[in-house]
Amino acid sequence: MTITDDEDLSLHPIQTSFSTISQLDTRPTSQKEVWGWLSYAWAAEPFTVGAVGIYIPILLEQLARENGVLLSDLQTPCRAGPKNTGSVQHTDHSDDKCVVSCLGMYVDTTSFALYTFSFSVLIQAVVVISMSGAADRGSFRKSLLLFFSALGSASTMMFLFVSPSTYYFAALLAIVGNVAFGAVAVCGNAFLPVLVRNHPEVSDNFDMRADSSLLVPSYVPDLPEASFNTNKPLIDSLPDAFESFPSTSIDPERQLNGKQSLKAVQVSNRLSGMGVAAGYLSAFILQTAGIVFIAATGSTMLSLKVVLSFVGVWWGVFSIPTALWMRPRPGPKLRFNEAQSDDNIFRAFRNYVVYAWRTLFWTAKEARKLKDVALYLFGWFILSDCATTINTTSILFAKTELHMQPAALASIGILSMVFGTLGAITFSHLSAFAESIPNSGASSPDPNMLIVSIVVLITVIPVYGIIGFTTKSIGLHHPWEMYVLACVYGFALGGMASVCRSCFSILIPPGKESTFFSLYAVTDKGSSVLGPAITGFITDRTHNIRYTFFFLFFFLLIPIPIFYILDVDRGKQDAERFSEEADAS
Repeated sequence: MTITDDEDLSLHPIQTSFSTISQLDTRPTSQKEVWGWLSYAWAAEPFTVGAVGIYIPILLEQLARENGVLLSDLQTPCRAGPKNTGSVQHTDHSDDKCVVSCLGMYVDTTSFALYTFSFSVLIQAVVVISMSGAADRGSFRKSLLLFFSALGSASTMMFLFVSPSTYYFAALLAIVGNVAFGAVAVCGNAFLPVLVRNHPEVSDNFDMRADSSLLVPSYVPDLPEASFNTNKPLIDSLPDAFESFPSTSIDPERQLNGKQSLKAVQVSNRLSGMGVAAGYLSAFILQTAGIVFIAATGSTMLSLKVVLSFVGVWWGVFSIPTALWMRPRPGPKLRFNEAQSDDNIFRAFRNYVVYAWRTLFWTAKEARKLKDVALYLFGWFILSDCATTINTTSILFAKTELHMQPAALASIGILSMVFGTLGAITFSHLSAFAESIPNSGASSPDPNMLIVSIVVLITVIPVYGIIGFTTKSIGLHHPWEMYVLACVYGFALGGMASVCRSCFSILIPPGKESTFFSLYAVTDKGSSVLGPAITGFITDRTHNIRYTFFFLFFFLLIPIPIFYILDVDRGKQDAERFSEEADAS
């Protein structure tokens, strides 16, 4: 029977501990649902590309400068004249450095922005882990996606009300917005494997939905829901809380032969590339409008705040199609024993949070059996941290050392997005082409080798900054060089976002999407605690942000051999064994 988009989307779960991808909702992924998933990227991506990548670092540094003093005497203000109406520019005392009081210490105004982002990522990691249990169990995945979208939208709109005297409030808004975006990204990423497995192009290849008996057995044993017992030891209680497939159930993923697996990979690559391209296109449109507005209003602090506020409006408005068109695709509800009843909403919230952390610890312990997942996450931890830190560091470098205005910096962001879209499409097609040539030996590049090439490309940026120590003709001494490096960075970042996310979705065990993507988020967003903190420390000690390029260069060398020895095929086989062992437990 064909189910249309207009039919009732309510679900009737059966009494099993079935996984997210099994009996609970196996309807084919509709085109409307795909558009709803793309809409979340269209709504949220301008925040990380435009707000976090360009406007918030500029605004935080400028607000700190408005309250800063010269390093030479710690008394002379960095700026003179009106504080809230002048254009955003570098201090007139160009031979001295500007520092600001932050929690009882004087830090470089550039470091203030870096430390803010570092702290925001730490909070983001805690929130993402805590919410993963609720995202895995019940109908919370979509609800969490929409809640954090609303929170991020509201906090970004409130930038309109910050002033130089409330620079701590601006930092708080940046933290809340970044935390919300991280949570939204985790929920959105966790939908990708589910949409792929239920996609008609994949399901039609093994035609399991033609016979409902293959999906829901005529006899279903009365198996207990996953239990939660706080009296058990930490690790011992976790297998009972981890969902598994009953022996009588049919797991569609395990019925895939080589051809079917190939189709699933191709669909995953295509959807992932479309998501990245949609996000960058959305950010491009918003960035273009922002540049026009900022340039027309003289690059004032007010113009920056207005543009940031509109980013929040954009985020909220375009989350509506996600709310209307995406199915919840729920996992099994988490059941508690009598002593831990979830009748009380606060007790239930606590139970889900504790369950999430216990599950994460258990998953991390068990993930050691997945050699390629461990390799991937370690390499991704470093690569993601470097990519994020390079962006923030380069923007602050251009503002403080090259004295570029916000409109010029925003135009750099547009170049990054244009080439990011090209990179996402190019590497997505390269990945799909590689998977379409099975058993072709060296002539068929593996996905991990594509990631290696991306890392090498990103390394060009810190190397070019280091060259500036030896010559004044090149090496980031002129504004035009920023535009060239923006093209290189954007192309590499677009490819990284497309290939890396798709590659990881292949390596994770079926039915553990939210849990393993929470690990992915910890190594992705959580890694960015390290990079900004170290670059901020280096800048505070040297008061020369160029020295951070040495750190970024040597840090980027580490993931190259890691991704080189990664084996995607072996990782897929290990993921299947992982699921079988979880079932046996």
